[in-house]
This record gives sequence, C-alpha cells and structure tokens, in this order.
Amino acid sequence: MSYSTPFIGFHTRFADHDSVDGLLKLVDQGLAPAGINALILEFNPGYSYRCFPEYSTGTITYEDCEKIRDFCAQRGIKAFPLFQCLSHQSDHMVSAKAWPLLRAHPEFCETPDVPEDAKWPDFYVHSWCPSNDGIYEYVFPMMDELIEAFRTDVLHIGVDEVFEIAEACCPRCAGKDKAVLLADTVKRIHDHLAARGVETMMWGDRLLNADKLGYQMWEADRFGMYPAFDMADKVTRDIIITDWHYDLHDHGYPSIGQFMEGGFRTIAALGADEEQAAHFLKFCLEYVYLGRKYGWKGNFDGVLFTHWAPLTNEKADDLLEGLKGGERSQFPYSSRNVGRTITKCMKNLQGRL
Repeated sequence: MSYSTPFIGFHTRFADHDSVDGLLKLVDQGLAPAGINALILEFNPGYSYRCFPEYSTGTITYEDCEKIRDFCAQRGIKAFPLFQCLSHQSDHMVSAKAWPLLRAHPEFCETPDVPEDAKWPDFYVHSWCPSNDGIYEYVFPMMDELIEAFRTDVLHIGVDEVFEIAEACCPRCAGKDKAVLLADTVKRIHDHLAARGVETMMWGDRLLNADKLGYQMWEADRFGMYPAFDMADKVTRDIIITDWHYDLHDHGYPSIGQFMEGGFRTIAALGADEEQAAHFLKFCLEYVYLGRKYGWKGNFDGVLFTHWAPLTNEKADDLLEGLKGGERSQFPYSSRNVGRTITKCMKNLQGRL
C-alpha cells in the first residue's frame, strides 16, 4: 500500500445491503470532498459470504463490494475490508452470544462455557482459540473472498481488545505464554496474506504496556500480551499499525513514538471527540519531527477517522451533517460528531504531514 500523499482514512462497520446507497452518498458528498483517500469497511460477520453463507449475519454481497470499490476508486479513494481476527467474535457489551462460526464450532472458542446472557463487566467479548489451527480452514477462505471482491493489496485484521487468551478453562491454551500466542496468531495470518501479495494492517493496542504508557486496558494491554511487540520475527515490521486513542491523555500518546521507533508504519486512529482528536494530533506531529530528527526506522503514515456504529442511511446523513459543521451532538460517539472531527482535523493537517 503506497500513497503519494499521507494516508487519510475513514473506518466504519457495515452490514446492511440497503445502506449501500447511503455509503456511496457519504463517499461522494462528504468523504471525497474532505480529502479522505482510504475507506476501511469492517464487515465480519456482516458480509454475506459465498464460501460459508451459514456463518454470515449481514446482507452485504460480493457485488456490493465490487460496486463500492469501483465507486470509491473513481473518486480517488482506496476501499478495503477489515476482517476481525482473534478477538471481537461476539457483540461487545450486548451479550456473550458468539458469532455463528464459534457457535457452530465451540472448539474454536476460547471461552465456550460463558453463559449467553453474561454482560459487562462480567464478560466482554469472545476470542477464538489461538491454539486451534482448525479455525483457519474457515477464516482464510473468508479473508480471501473479501480480498478478491475488493481486489485489494491490504487487509485490516483487527486484533484489538483481546481480553480472553490463554484462559485456564481452555484445554489447549491453559498455561501458555499469552504474548507468544498473540505473536504466533499475527504471524500465521500475516504469512497467509503475504503469500497473496496482501499487506497486513492491525490495531496496535495489544502490543502496548498499559501501565508503562499510562493507558487504560482497552487501548493497551494489562494481561501479558504486550511483550509480543519485541518479537519482531513474528510481529514483523512490514505490518501497518493503526494506533487508536479516544481518551485525552495529558501526558501525550507515547505509543506513536514507540511504534515509529520500533520500525512500524504507524497511523493515528481518531475517535469522535474533536477536541481530544486535535490534542492527539498535536503529539503525532511532534513524533513526525522526532522520527525525522533521530532517523527512526518507522514512519508516521497518516490518520484514520473511526466510526464505530454500523453505518445506515440515517447515520450517513448524520455524518454528512457533521462534515458540514452541523451542531455538536450531546451523544459523544455520534455520527455527527465523527463528521465534525474529520472537518476540524483536516483543517489542522493541511500542509503539516
């Protein structure tokens, strides 16, 4: 994945065929004019897989993906998918009902005995078992189908907010090193993609020491996975990191510098709070200078605006309203506030990357 200008991306969840027109309207009237040059669509299991239709829950089709891909390309935007790996195999904070693949194959689930009515803070989200290689017989064909539909040379593999790994209740994982399991999983997926000429992009939070960096447990690791950062033979430096932070940290966002100094191409992932996003970007621009001054091996590649609500036609209109400067919503993570954040940050970024 190469850009003659910095990567300026927009991410959203997407699962509904009836919302394709809303997405295209958003691209045409909002994202492209704003200067967005990449669109990351998080599907699974919202995409309707040809290879395993029984494990689909959404209605986005292969043909929808082709249409979106071509529409975006005509407007200078590269569209590509996010396939959620390892963690987020269930809807977070809603129920502990695993997604269809893990329900049909409980041997792939790290915590299959968690009651379906369990809720936060008793349980967050399911992970697949990193010690059961049988899952790749399913997820690799799914990934390959999305890669083909988008004709993409990059795939975002998720791997954020992994809480359930090497659990005592798992007969395959109990007692194993959590960092090694994480690194081995990333390596296995990376190598599959690399063999197809596809680059790997992933969230960076599990590679960060929460206590050392002053982050909370969502945006960094408290469970023993972060040493995977130093396993460069497995977590290889050709992986593109999207480093997300949605809380304002007075001490800054030192993970950006850690990733850059460690040799990664790094993208700052911004949330819906325009003031926090602007604060985050100030520190990112410092790291751009420091990286050049000290010759760090990695680079700061750009920014990714994240929209975590599943995109509907109504939310697409709300995003457009925010992009046009519509009144701020009282709901912090609203689509309108994401649109406002894009507009404000794009003004701050002009000529500075």
